[in-house]
Amino acid sequence: MEAKEIKVNLDLMNALIKMREASIIFEEQLNVIGEQAGIDYIEEREEFLDGLTHCMNAIGKMIGESVVNGVCCSIPGKAAT
Repeated sequence: MEAKEIKVNLDLMNALIKMREASIIFEEQLNVIGEQAGIDYIEEREEFLDGLTHCMNAIGKMIGESVVNGVCCSIPGKAAT
C-alpha cells in the first residue's frame, strides 16, 4: 500500500501562531500599562489567558481532526460485502 502525504491544515496552524503572538503582545502591553497606572491587572490577565487557552485548545483539536480525516481519506477502508 502506497502512503500518501497527509497535510496539516496550514490555515489553522497560522491561526494558532497568531494567537500565540497575540498573547505575547497582550502580556507586554499589560505590563507597560500596569507600570504606568501602578495597577496589577490580575483579573484581566487571567480572563484573557483563559479565553485564549480555550481558543487554542479548540484549534489544536481541529488540527488533529483535520489530520485524522486526511488519513482516513487517503487510506480508504474495504467496502462491506
